Amino acid sequence: MNQKTIIITGSSSGIGETLANYFVQKGHNVYGLSRSRQNKISFNHIATDITNKENIIQSIHQIINETGRIDVLINNAGVGMLGAIEDVTKEDLEKLINVNILGTIYTMQAVLPLMRLQKSGHILNVSSIASNHGLPFRGFYSASKSAVDRITESVRLENKKTGIEITTLNFGDIQTPIAESRIQSTVSGFYKNNFDKLLKSIDEEVEHGMKPEQLIPTIEKLINKRNLKPHYHIGKPMQTFSITLKRIIGQRKFEQLLAKYSKLD
Repeated sequence: MNQKTIIITGSSSGIGETLANYFVQKGHNVYGLSRSRQNKISFNHIATDITNKENIIQSIHQIINETGRIDVLINNAGVGMLGAIEDVTKEDLEKLINVNILGTIYTMQAVLPLMRLQKSGHILNVSSIASNHGLPFRGFYSASKSAVDRITESVRLENKKTGIEITTLNFGDIQTPIAESRIQSTVSGFYKNNFDKLLKSIDEEVEHGMKPEQLIPTIEKLINKRNLKPHYHIGKPMQTFSITLKRIIGQRKFEQLLAKYSKLD
């Protein structure tokens, strides 16, 4: 096994922590970038605010100085958001954009020059199956992950034939503490009944989602694979099939199914 230098953002809990602990146990040189850290971790941790470009550059330079190379970047840091489009505040929207979109951009900008010099490297940007749908009360979250998808497609083309593999991991529901840090707008009276019914089912779906450990075989395979596809959809069968179903039955019928599934009056 060739030892790799692997950077994982959002490593303080959930998917990021699970992947970081696994890969360090497999003998890789793993750096977790997050603002906070758990007490019991086996990987290197660098306190980093991914919404601060200069902070990211400093962290990446530290890793380069210590290891001389970067083989894998897993852009895992992200935040959820719930609320009606009409009710969102500027402050909440900016927080979402800063973490989910700008954080992903900044880390890619920091590692791409070295990966081009190496003529190798893997960048895996964590997205969501929700990026393919305008979900009720999750519209801005869906939009932020859709932006990650489109940005990834563009940067793949801009770095074609450089030896760098770039893709998105479009997850379905995963058992993580995402609800604890979720941005939740105050919902106005018009939407409150539908929102309250949907919120309960959203939390139940996360609670019964895939375990982070179930993602490991796929991700381990991808960081050793060439000619990656633009997107990998990983989740329960019905969630991954929703993308195909939408194409088969058309937008309007899919919207009707989504409204019924979301318990909308």
